[in-house]
Amino acid sequence: MARVADPAELARILPGVWNIRASSGGYWKNGTREDPRVRIEITQKSPLQLREFYEYYRRDKGDREFEAVAEWKGSHFSWRMDEHPEAQSAFVVSDTPATPDVIALHISNSAETESSVTIFARPRLAVEEVRALISRDTYSFELTADEFWQLSWLSGSNDS
Repeated sequence: MARVADPAELARILPGVWNIRASSGGYWKNGTREDPRVRIEITQKSPLQLREFYEYYRRDKGDREFEAVAEWKGSHFSWRMDEHPEAQSAFVVSDTPATPDVIALHISNSAETESSVTIFARPRLAVEEVRALISRDTYSFELTADEFWQLSWLSGSNDS
């Protein structure tokens, strides 16, 4: 399995812009949030702390955004939204040696979130490319067959 547990490696691969390409969690998979993406910045190197800027489009409300903080806790990230402190969860990151451009976030359940998997990919990769890559290497992304089939695939602005 390819769980990334080294904070230095996480600091190398996570910063930058990612499209949210798939999710088994209700927030992204309900279909009302289109073209979701996140920009990740390092705000502290030790212990590793990230600031995440999420953006998406809703037909009924236009462009939307929110921010979150992720803090490395030794074996996982603790995640919380700035505007809704009750919205907290924890996640780990899995990737594959085949490409540094796709990662899976395994999100644990909390009072506000269900256990889920969310797939991030660099913007240059179309959703079909990401789906094909993950389907060939579910083991590296720590996905069971059931988890793979529960993913809802989300189109982005660079998909045809």
